Amino acid sequence: MSSHLSNYQKALQIQREISETLNKSTDLHEILQLSLERLLELMELETGWIFLTEDATFYRLAADYQLPPAMADNREELMHCQEGCTDCTCLQLYWEGRMKQAVNHVKCFRLKQAVTDKMGETRGLTHHASIPLTIRGKKIGLLNLASPGRLRFQEEDLILLETIAYQIGAAVERTRLHVEQTKEEVNATARYLINAYANAEKIKHEIGNVLNRNELFQRIMQALHHHLPHWTHAAIITMEEERLTVQFHSDEHGPKEVFDTEQEINLSRPDFIRKAYAQQRVTQNNKQPLHFFSLKDYQSLYSIAFPLFMRDRPEATFGVLLLSRNTTACDHLEIGMLEGLADHLSMGIERIRLHEEWEALLVDKERNRLARDLHDSVNQKLFALSLISGGLQRLIDKKERTILEAVLEVQQLSKEALIDMRSLIWQLRPDHLEQGLITSFHEYAQKIGVDLSMEAPDDLEINQSCKEALWRIGQEALNNIQKHAGTSKAAMVMQSDAGGFTMKVRDQGSGGAVEKQQSLGITSMKERVEELEGSFHINSEKGKGTTIIVRVPIHRKGR
Repeated sequence: MSSHLSNYQKALQIQREISETLNKSTDLHEILQLSLERLLELMELETGWIFLTEDATFYRLAADYQLPPAMADNREELMHCQEGCTDCTCLQLYWEGRMKQAVNHVKCFRLKQAVTDKMGETRGLTHHASIPLTIRGKKIGLLNLASPGRLRFQEEDLILLETIAYQIGAAVERTRLHVEQTKEEVNATARYLINAYANAEKIKHEIGNVLNRNELFQRIMQALHHHLPHWTHAAIITMEEERLTVQFHSDEHGPKEVFDTEQEINLSRPDFIRKAYAQQRVTQNNKQPLHFFSLKDYQSLYSIAFPLFMRDRPEATFGVLLLSRNTTACDHLEIGMLEGLADHLSMGIERIRLHEEWEALLVDKERNRLARDLHDSVNQKLFALSLISGGLQRLIDKKERTILEAVLEVQQLSKEALIDMRSLIWQLRPDHLEQGLITSFHEYAQKIGVDLSMEAPDDLEINQSCKEALWRIGQEALNNIQKHAGTSKAAMVMQSDAGGFTMKVRDQGSGGAVEKQQSLGITSMKERVEELEGSFHINSEKGKGTTIIVRVPIHRKGR
């Protein structure tokens, strides 16, 4: 009884250890090799090998241990499939369906051939036990075990080997399924990345020639929505006046332009969007609060933020490209693809910046040329006309009253034209704003003969494009006062708040400018305000003077 219990416990111990070995890895060769070695050790056997089969025409040696020299040294000839499986008794029995359980005593054709062809030492081996590896009736392979001088195995040993063979067969099938599943996952990932890279190239092509920042943002949002629909939410966030600001965002309904500044700034514990901006690195987030009202739906999603900056000019960061979806985090290949897309968007922003600078240089160059030409030609001729008319006045007899009045009128007109020409030349010079809006307006008003009073803060926090537009609008308003208001006095008030900048220009002249709403000057002022997405109002009743009110959003699109 004690001997039987001891054998039973030993069998359980062998099964447990083989089971543990089979679960150590998902590498098929590794688990078969380790299991075979452990099985031989536990059953006190010398050699063994495992064949795996796919059909009746092919097998392969999957693991072996301590083969006799004749078999080990002639592996290719004796142990590998040459012309199907018909050269081996055990495999023939297996595929013919006559080996459904462990076979105790199989005369080995391979060992016989080694002796016949004098291939080397066989250690006296002539037979082996063969145990089929199956799972749910599916043929997996064969487990062969042998030891010198041992021709037969006990019945309980064969039963144990059949149990272990089933474990090995299950592990082989599980590993094969794992490999197939992994391969399918890899293929699915590869297909996704190929499609994603192709769509990223389409997006790059669609935004490649855009030279307007607003249009660039709109196009990138439309392209992301169309070509990368698995990223259900996206946003472009830029830095405007020390606050990150959502310019565009896109959801399942499509892209939408917004202007949403971050509601909370905590520099000691920044959120992942500000980290991406400040640290110029990709940051990821999963269901954490975002400090933007327009991005409240993003908080339940996985999100990734890409900084927008030029790698050769890292001191300037444009903003952040934010992408969100329901599924889990990106792998490094997808992140690399999306980084390339973010870099292309950064290049688009930089290209627009350089184009705007180039256009500004062209405008300044043309203004300089016009100012120089006007000074050298028309201005000199007007000055000469003023001198000639003054000389004619002294030559004409005072009795010739009609002629004298005509000459005096010519002289007056030439002086006025000369003043206008000098004012125009001064306006064309590009460097007047370097001293600030307030000083420039005072100097200009003095040149055209307008007594200007001003109320304005010392430090005007407005961007360059807004400043230039206000300068041109203020010039036109002062010109209209000098020419049409019938007064030489004017007042200008400038105010700024969190939402925008307001400029008011008033006079106490004759009014009536509303009746001239279609004049070139008023039309020009309106167009400049519209370019900044601001508002323009004019109040000008006859006899009550004129007030022009301009309001523009100072954080909007500017250089």
